Amino acid sequence: MELLREIYERELGISGRDNSSRRHGTSVWLKRIARFVIFNVREEVALLHIADGDYYELPGGELEADAAEEAMLRVMREFGISATAAGGIGLVMEYRDEHELLQFSYGFLAETADETGPEHEDAYQEGALRWLKLKDAIALLQGHGTDSYEGKFSQARDLCFLKQIR
Repeated sequence: MELLREIYERELGISGRDNSSRRHGTSVWLKRIARFVIFNVREEVALLHIADGDYYELPGGELEADAAEEAMLRVMREFGISATAAGGIGLVMEYRDEHELLQFSYGFLAETADETGPEHEDAYQEGALRWLKLKDAIALLQGHGTDSYEGKFSQARDLCFLKQIR
């Protein structure tokens, strides 16, 4: 999978460290996650609003021993929709020094034939999917500020995935 971007704390305004500087802890945690750009029949993409931190992200989950397809099935079951994989987008590496974490985030495309859309969502419900046209989802992630450490990384990463497919 093609490397699309490396995200560092400095570029997000979190730390003054340069990109060659790493925190020297006793260990560095490695984490693999999958994020899915899911298109519905209205050509809208799904975003989640995370109230704790007030940020938006693509649906997804941690990759453990399973493949991306199995992670996608878990996510789809969680939200009660069915989707099919439609290809890979790329890889974003996140250097989260505050947590001594190197996160590999794999982006994938998926499609659903469900009639999922704005009339089937509750935008104020935690964890509800919000469906937006691709350009509106990009604008939301670009314009929505968050003070959340996690949220800054999530929005930068997912914006990269969305811009890659526009």
